[in-house]
Amino acid sequence: MRSTESEIRDLGARWADAEVRGDTEALDAMTTADFTLVGPLGFVLGKPQWLRRYRGGDLVTEKLDWTEVDVRDHGTAAVSVGVHAQEGTHQGNRVDGRFRVTHVFVRDDDRWLIAGIHLSPIGGPPPFARPEAPGR
Repeated sequence: MRSTESEIRDLGARWADAEVRGDTEALDAMTTADFTLVGPLGFVLGKPQWLRRYRGGDLVTEKLDWTEVDVRDHGTAAVSVGVHAQEGTHQGNRVDGRFRVTHVFVRDDDRWLIAGIHLSPIGGPPPFARPEAPGR
């Protein structure tokens, strides 16, 4: 029997590959009906809007790496936190970036599906953060 972690990592690899190929049939099949993407600037896309960007040619993902992945198993749900590095264009504009990414997975009978993806920019402390005092 395969572990949840290996199943999630395999699904994640298939997801990244389908994004690069713009394979909306595969992306549709590996996500829940109410799939939600929260983008790195806070925009929210439901499944139809997310897939439409590929179908219409607005989004072209040239490269997508999913690394530093930590998977937590919660029975019929799982959460992974990792790093998503992408190269691509949206409506002809570069959308290259490196993001912290959280995936939410749910068990559907004998397979896992992606229920949500949340991207967050990776950066330093916010400009309003107070610096640590020496020796702390």
